[in-house]
Amino acid sequence: MIKRTPLAGAILMATAVSVQAAPSSYTPIASNIGYGDASNPNTLYSPLANPANNALTAADMEGSRFGLGATVQIQAEFDGLEGSKDFLDDKIKPILDKETYTPQDAIDLQNLTNEFLTKYNHGNFSTIAGATVPLVVKHSFLGGGLSFDYTRQVGAKGYVIKQNDVTAYDNGGNLAISSGDAALGVGYKQLDEFAVSYGFDVLKSDSGALSLGITARYLSLMSNVKLVDFSEIVNDNLGSSDKDVNDYIKDIDSGSSDSNFTADIGLNWTGQNYMVGVVGMNLTSPKFDINNKSTTQTSADFSSYIDSKFELKPQYRIGAQIFSQNRKWTLAGSYDLNKANDLNNEDTQWWTTSVSYATNAAWYIPDVRLGLRGNMVGTEYTYGTAGLTFGFLTLDVATTTTDFSGISDKQKDAGAMASVGVEFDF
Repeated sequence: MIKRTPLAGAILMATAVSVQAAPSSYTPIASNIGYGDASNPNTLYSPLANPANNALTAADMEGSRFGLGATVQIQAEFDGLEGSKDFLDDKIKPILDKETYTPQDAIDLQNLTNEFLTKYNHGNFSTIAGATVPLVVKHSFLGGGLSFDYTRQVGAKGYVIKQNDVTAYDNGGNLAISSGDAALGVGYKQLDEFAVSYGFDVLKSDSGALSLGITARYLSLMSNVKLVDFSEIVNDNLGSSDKDVNDYIKDIDSGSSDSNFTADIGLNWTGQNYMVGVVGMNLTSPKFDINNKSTTQTSADFSSYIDSKFELKPQYRIGAQIFSQNRKWTLAGSYDLNKANDLNNEDTQWWTTSVSYATNAAWYIPDVRLGLRGNMVGTEYTYGTAGLTFGFLTLDVATTTTDFSGISDKQKDAGAMASVGVEFDF
C-alpha cells in the first residue's frame, strides 16, 4: 500500500513544481519569519506586514529610498500523522505483499486498516512554498511610499478521511476492502498575485506621526482537490502490484484558474522610539472555484468532504515595536485578533514576539533577530525563530523542534520554516 513514495514526499514534489511567493496574510515572508508579523523598518518586506509601513515616517529615512528584493522559502507541518509510515510498512504492507491470501488475512487487514484510519483520521501533511519580489519606491514627491509585488504561492496538503469502518473480504482469491468508507485526500493551490501598495502620513506632530496604508491585490488561483478511495489503493498494491502516491496525483498541478480582487488597509502611529499599528487583510473575503479531480463515484461517496469554493478569510492584526535610543535594538510583538486561514485552508491565528539588533556596520557583521511565533488555533504549534542579515543576504528559520530525525523517521508532529533572500536598498 503506497509503496514507493510516502505521502510527504509526494506532496513536496507537487509543491516543487512551482516555488515562488506569498503575502504575509497567508504565511510569514522572508525576514518577517525572524522579525515577527509586526516586521521591522530595516527590511523591505515590512509593507507586506502592514501597508502603512510604506510611509515615510520617523522610523524611516527622510528624502528618498529605493529598494528591490527577492526571497525563496518553504514551510511544512506534520499534524496527526506520527508513526503512520511505520504503521503501513510494518503492519499493513506485509499482508498486501503476500502472493496468496487466507481468510485470516482478510480479518487482519480489516482490523489493522480500521485501526490505522481511526488513529490517523484527519491527520495531514501541509506545505507552502514561495518567493517574493518586492519593489519599494519612497520619495518626497510621492508624499509617502509606493511598493509593487509580484507573487506566486504554491500550497499542497495530503490528509486522511474516514467516514465509516471498512470491511475486508475475499474477492476471487484476492483481498479487497469496501469502497466509500475511507479515502486519501490531496489539495493543491497555485496563487499568482499582483499588488500595489501606498502609504503616507495623514497626521504629524511633535510627538509622532499617524500613517495610513492601502494595498490593492489582484489574485489568480488554481485550486484542485482529489480524493482517492482506500479500496482503490489496496487493490492497486496487492501482491507484486506497486502503485505509489504520485501515480494518483500526477495531474494535481494542472487545471483552470479563477480570479478575484482584494484589499488590505493598515494604520501606524510612530513615536520617537516606538510604533504601534493595526492592519486588516483580505478585506473582501475573495472566493475561488475549486476543480474536483476525483472520480465520479468517489465524488458521490465523499461529497461532504469536497468543497466547491475556497475563501480567503479576512485577517485583523495589531502590532507594536519599541526601539532603543540609537534605534539598533528593537523589541516587537503582534497578535491576530481573529481566526483566518492559509492557502491550504489550515486555521491560523498567530502571535509573535521578537528582539532584533541592527548593526548598520560592515556586511560581515550581521543583523540578528530571535523570537517566538505561535498559532493559537489549528495545529497550535509554537515556533522558535532566528534570522541573520549579512549585507544584502538574509537567512531566516523557524522550527517547533530540534529532533529533525524524528520528523523524517517517525513523522512526528512538527513544523518548520526556512527562507533565504536578498535585499538591495539604495
